[in-house]
Amino acid sequence: MGKITRREGLWAAGFAAVVMALTSAPYLVGFASQTGTWRFSGFLIAVEDGNSYIAKMAQGARGAWLFTLPYSSEPQRGVLIYSFYLLLGKLAGPDHDAQAAAYHLARIVFGFTLLLVSYLFLSEFLPHVRQRRLALGLVALGGGLGWLLVLVGQGNLFNSLPVDFYSPEAYTFLILYTLPHLAAARCFFLLGLLAYLRGRGVLAGLALLGLGFIQPLFVLVAWAVMAAHTAMAQRMPLRRHVLPSTRHASPIPHRAWLSTFLLGVSLSSPLVLYTIYVFFADPLVRQWGAQNILPSSHPLHYLFGYGVWLLPAILGWRVLARRHPSLAHFVGGWALAVPFLIYAPVSTQRRLVEGFQLPLVTLAVLGLTVSLRRFRRWMLLPVFVLALPTSAMLWVGGLGAARQLAEPVFHPADKLAAFAWLADHAQPGQVVLSSFTTGNALPAYTPLVAYIGHGPETVFLAAKEPRVAAFYQSATSESERRALLADGRIAYVIFGPPERALGDFNPEAADYLRWQFSAGDYSIYTAIP
Repeated sequence: MGKITRREGLWAAGFAAVVMALTSAPYLVGFASQTGTWRFSGFLIAVEDGNSYIAKMAQGARGAWLFTLPYSSEPQRGVLIYSFYLLLGKLAGPDHDAQAAAYHLARIVFGFTLLLVSYLFLSEFLPHVRQRRLALGLVALGGGLGWLLVLVGQGNLFNSLPVDFYSPEAYTFLILYTLPHLAAARCFFLLGLLAYLRGRGVLAGLALLGLGFIQPLFVLVAWAVMAAHTAMAQRMPLRRHVLPSTRHASPIPHRAWLSTFLLGVSLSSPLVLYTIYVFFADPLVRQWGAQNILPSSHPLHYLFGYGVWLLPAILGWRVLARRHPSLAHFVGGWALAVPFLIYAPVSTQRRLVEGFQLPLVTLAVLGLTVSLRRFRRWMLLPVFVLALPTSAMLWVGGLGAARQLAEPVFHPADKLAAFAWLADHAQPGQVVLSSFTTGNALPAYTPLVAYIGHGPETVFLAAKEPRVAAFYQSATSESERRALLADGRIAYVIFGPPERALGDFNPEAADYLRWQFSAGDYSIYTAIP
């Protein structure tokens, strides 16, 4: 394929800067909307997960190199997971506002880098500058047809949101908008696959080893893509191809793909094997994994999600097969592997569609600009019109949330005052009892552990949550409350509006709770052993 010129690279960098500025605008509005009584959490989408990322950064800021669940009260020994956020926290320091700023700075830096790496990946398949620019625009801002389901009132079809509204693995815009660690992971993922395509097994293995530090599951996706291509390459007749690594005609021995694949897998396997071992050997981590259920959507959702690109992609594959059979087999093998990946018998199915948007857009652009070149003036505009509304709706929705002073996007100042008191007076690692909502934000602002507060990261949540609800109800016996405090190793109990919504229990009447602090509607009590 054609070489990327300096002018072309500057265009890609300028485009990436504009996109990242666009994704940052709603967050700037959120910070600007803060008042004396409401403070911005730093997140607009998936705030529950956002608070957990800040809690991980806070662990790193306090010196941790191994991750412990900040929403589980059980004793833990720590595991080598979430190193990205632990390291980011060490750079940001202990202040919450600094951590939120570092989070978004990382989102901007790695999002910008991801768009440049994506352009590099696209250029491996697309020979012309206009094709690459079109493809990068669709990768960065394009979505599926899920917005149509929302408009016709079928946003929860088959008890699931449209895939382009919630799956960052499937759509790059969601990564750029929300998740710096997935942006960094996608960079390593694409660089690893590029190195494999160029026959550089060592570089592929090292890139995927870096990926393993951030998201080991995606290493398995890369292995599957390379394995599918290697298997198809063994069935290809030996002929003269254009190797991306050399840019000239050269015979490709079948064993070359196999050796490159095996070398890449062997170098990138240590962290994958370690993660598998931890999730089997550590009981708490195993339970956490069992609760982290991320099933793939109904197949029709993926049809709506990718349907706008399917027809031109099929035509584009025929173009690529004529010009570069090896690249066509790489993309074809990936496409054949995706259905098996996203419906594999694992709890995190939907994550296994990682990166597939790029080869699909590549083929669609080839189909639109080569096979349908006579009609491209009439077809390009409809493709953009159909592909952009989902991202636009997410952006506008975030902008609206940034202007509405309400939980969970904003926190009342009284709650943060209670957190500040706990951070100053409690010992790091002590356990706090509260509602799920309050507990979700607690570890992001204090060095304490929330008894409940996150879906997957509160192990045995299904058993704990009813006990917490009963604690705040006056009809519950004193012995049950005392048992919960003892079993959970709870040191402090919070009473605020979310806790009072659970029941009418009066903490002043309990001789095992001692008042310590109040700020507005929030009060803190010490649990007396």
